[in-house]
Amino acid sequence: MRRSRWQKYDGEWLESVRLSILPARAGAAARADAEALCREIGKFRVKGSAKLAENSGSFVAPIGDTQIGKTDGGGTAAAVPRILAEIESGARRFRVLHKRHGFAQAVLPQVGDCIEGNVSQKGAVVGRSDLGVTEQVRVYRRLLWAQVRAYAAIAPQVLVPVVPGNHDEPTRFPMTTYTDSWAIEAASAVQDAVSENPDLAERVRFVFPEHDELTVTVNVSGTVLGLAHGHQFGRDPLRWWSDQAGGRQPIGDADVLLSGHLHHLRVQDHGGGRLFLQVPSLDGGSTWFRHRAGASAPSRAVTFWTAEGRVYDLDPVL
Repeated sequence: MRRSRWQKYDGEWLESVRLSILPARAGAAARADAEALCREIGKFRVKGSAKLAENSGSFVAPIGDTQIGKTDGGGTAAAVPRILAEIESGARRFRVLHKRHGFAQAVLPQVGDCIEGNVSQKGAVVGRSDLGVTEQVRVYRRLLWAQVRAYAAIAPQVLVPVVPGNHDEPTRFPMTTYTDSWAIEAASAVQDAVSENPDLAERVRFVFPEHDELTVTVNVSGTVLGLAHGHQFGRDPLRWWSDQAGGRQPIGDADVLLSGHLHHLRVQDHGGGRLFLQVPSLDGGSTWFRHRAGASAPSRAVTFWTAEGRVYDLDPVL
């Protein structure tokens, strides 16, 4: 019951009463039986989950935005040991999870901006680089080779999908093909080294974009994994991804979209059970961006494993 009273201008008092009426039977039916629910909860036991079959998934350890040659955060001298430590942490995690799940392979996506290069900001980055371009490529190539060797020593198979970034472009004026990239050149050189080693040649495979393309799509253990650096979709990756699906582009069919470019970790669900994962950068940060926006993100890598379109054990390797 709700009651209110008020006085008129002439001094007379008025009153209003509002009643909310519910039939007794309906009220009793709607009432939850807390004790019965507690008893039901008390009966709960975790059912034994079926053990995953051997070789049931793929372990994924992406590398993005290393931007070798960049002076920020201690420059290349600080970047190399930091990146090697991340590679070691990822490989250590592979060993732990592989004992439990028996992965079919390790997937090492290279999502672009492997070097600082000399084309971004109309060439102004050259003044803030501690290595020449060929030296940057050489250092990144050795880091990729170190990652491949680390996983080839412990994984049954190794898959290395590679996409170009904007810092990897060798020239912008004139513009060349989208696959004209230092990232692809460096990975191709590692592929050549692998092909000369009979043991590795049988177990390590590289995947590159088709000519003049920016993306790669691969099926790993039943999960369609898509790679795009991210400079082509700016700050709205989900809309770009939806548009790619609408245009029937291969990456539109991906279950998981991996990207870099914006340098911070972002994990977001998308329609149809899909997942967008923007990997954090492995460079030393950006003084320019901190001055402009006041923000910075930690340098780190992430790892996870996947099977049949699902992502498991996503973990920032700190």
